[in-house]
Amino acid sequence: MKPGVQIILPGLFDLPLEELDARFVVDDLPALNRILGLSSACDNNDFTIDALLSSALNLEPEVSESGAEASGVEGLAMAQACADDHQDPRRLMLAEAIHLQADMHGAIAIPILSDSINRNDIDIIINDLSNYFKVDCDIRSIGEGRYLLQLKAFDSPTHYPHPLSILGKSISPFIEQSREILPWYRLVNEFQMFMYQHPINQRRQLEGRLAINSLWVWGAGERPTLNLQPLWYCDDPLLNYFASSLGLPIESCRNIAAGDDGKNAIIVDLRLLQYLKSGLDWKLDELLLDIERGILRPLLKTLPRRPGPLKLRGGYNLDFELKPTDRFKFWRRPGSLQNWRQADP
Repeated sequence: MKPGVQIILPGLFDLPLEELDARFVVDDLPALNRILGLSSACDNNDFTIDALLSSALNLEPEVSESGAEASGVEGLAMAQACADDHQDPRRLMLAEAIHLQADMHGAIAIPILSDSINRNDIDIIINDLSNYFKVDCDIRSIGEGRYLLQLKAFDSPTHYPHPLSILGKSISPFIEQSREILPWYRLVNEFQMFMYQHPINQRRQLEGRLAINSLWVWGAGERPTLNLQPLWYCDDPLLNYFASSLGLPIESCRNIAAGDDGKNAIIVDLRLLQYLKSGLDWKLDELLLDIERGILRPLLKTLPRRPGPLKLRGGYNLDFELKPTDRFKFWRRPGSLQNWRQADP
């Protein structure tokens, strides 16, 4: 990675700003507005969590058999971080139960809310699925509603991104890619038929609950090797498992103010995307204020002492890079989320 600090806040430019007080984004987020107003905007082609983290960690792009760079970004190899040493990383994936909702153009991935009834129903269905398909794979819970899936006859597909990057969107492109791995494509269809017909889903239909009718898998591949060891600030358990497996020094985002401001760092906060995708009962203004005060303000204070720029990345079509000398651009007007939302094509 380049020297400096990368702040990864996926979902930042997709927020429903109409839910906030009209003056909130202008008056109450000065650090964010300073970054947006003084930074140089540069094009971005990394839109998923996997793509953002892959480029932040300077991981090498996938190369096709012809020697050309493959289109798109492969998923991060997170499953190996949750596995035992004896398990073959080439056949591992993480899995999470979702609801697939058919539409005119394919199927939309819908999250299953994390309440006690849903968690219990998911555990029963996945346990029965594991027993029924035990010749094909092993599935075990790793907590937080997620599972480690190990295939037995073929390697795992690596093109699936983190579930937060696909919830609410069509998964048709991933289905098409899966057709190229015929054994996996057949197994996924058998998974879905089993889950659709499960007695629990018949009961859920009568109760007006979403059917637990599919698995979303991701995190396949072998652990990459890093050339640099940036500080890693994050509070997501799964991403921290992954970072720990790479040997990165891990800190909570709560400790940014006390961090070493002379080192390279990657700060990852998924809460805005979780707010958008998972229906969590958070207040958007309080969440933005927490990010403003706990992450952005401390980083701005240390900017003059850092060897490189701050780079704000939200999975948007633009990234925002603030160099230490940019703080002297007194002629630049402050920015705000509303300005960039209006400019979004």
